Amino acid sequence: MSNRPFPIRRLIQGAAAALLLFGAQPALAGPYAPYAATPGETAVGAMLDAMSGAPTGDRAAMLASIDALPTAAARADALGQLSPRSYSLLPRLSIQSMDAADREIRSWLVERRAIAIDAPADVPASGDRTITMMLTGGVRQASYKGRIDRPEAESDSRSLRFAIDVRPTAGLLIGATLGIDGIDARLDPAQRPRISQFNSNIGPYVSYDNGRFYVDATASYTLSEYKLRRQIGWSGFTGRMVAPVDGDGWAASGEAGAMLRAGALRIQPFAGLHYRYADVSGFTENGSAAALQVAPFRTKSLRSALGGRVSINVVQGGWTLRPSIEAQWQRELRSRADSRIETRFATRDLPVFTLRPTRLARDAGLVNAAISATWNSRTTVRLGYAGEYGADRHVHAATLTIGRRF
Repeated sequence: MSNRPFPIRRLIQGAAAALLLFGAQPALAGPYAPYAATPGETAVGAMLDAMSGAPTGDRAAMLASIDALPTAAARADALGQLSPRSYSLLPRLSIQSMDAADREIRSWLVERRAIAIDAPADVPASGDRTITMMLTGGVRQASYKGRIDRPEAESDSRSLRFAIDVRPTAGLLIGATLGIDGIDARLDPAQRPRISQFNSNIGPYVSYDNGRFYVDATASYTLSEYKLRRQIGWSGFTGRMVAPVDGDGWAASGEAGAMLRAGALRIQPFAGLHYRYADVSGFTENGSAAALQVAPFRTKSLRSALGGRVSINVVQGGWTLRPSIEAQWQRELRSRADSRIETRFATRDLPVFTLRPTRLARDAGLVNAAISATWNSRTTVRLGYAGEYGADRHVHAATLTIGRRF
């Protein structure tokens, strides 16, 4: 009788080998959403959980590296790195540039009023149709504290601004300004992204005073160009992405105040309103399985301001020295200033997920301190400091301004 069980034994051995070959591969650890610790991480986890079919290639390697992480906290951090949280401050950096430009112009308007008021009788200061030009250079350093789904950030910037104005009639000043501003930002040290931003802006300004009260108005358009470099990584996976991006924005400010004297002191209490709009165009990253496609997003801001400034004149021959100090409180009036950020992986094979970053603190204190020197009411040199202090941000700026009336 022949030995028939041999083929059956071979069949069983083949099945066992197949199980070892395919079944021994580690299964994906999904669902991922339960590991999330923030709304942004939850959105990424839910998006991955919605994936149909087994991932392949670089995507499979990326998910397998998340599965192999030893703790839930490590997996949550990986989900956060897959989100666009590093980009949530992009429009805020543009608004930071708009604010700096506006403060430089309004500080110049304060200086122009002081020169006009204190000019000798033989030096026409208003209604003479002479032209005044101003050139300002400045440096700034800003820091933003990290919040839920919003990165920690440090930025340095350099700016150059030119302005020209004329007094067509007594008390009225009309001018225009053009400026550039370069920002280098380091966001979220865990991911080591870097953002280079170049802003150029242009706009008009108007001021009117009658010796007792004044009104200032400024407006500008800003064009922003970004170069984004984002690096993510955890045990078993690293990714480096790049993307060129552009955006633009609008700014408008109004301020009104009184012009008082107390002996040698000049005192100006004031109130103001500041509107800012900045958007970031949609973009697609390149360079990794974690590359993102990000839809356009924006920030709108409407802030009120209350404050005052004090200065004193010290005359030495043909020179007038003018130290001054200013303080104000600003409050964001919009309940939701920042838009949500809609994103999906650049491969477009997974659904869109949404990040809504934590808004900035609504209240901030601003201070300005400066000393200027004016020669014969025509040439002015001004050295100034400006600071912004909020619960989650600090901005410091130093400026040097040179003005000349022709």
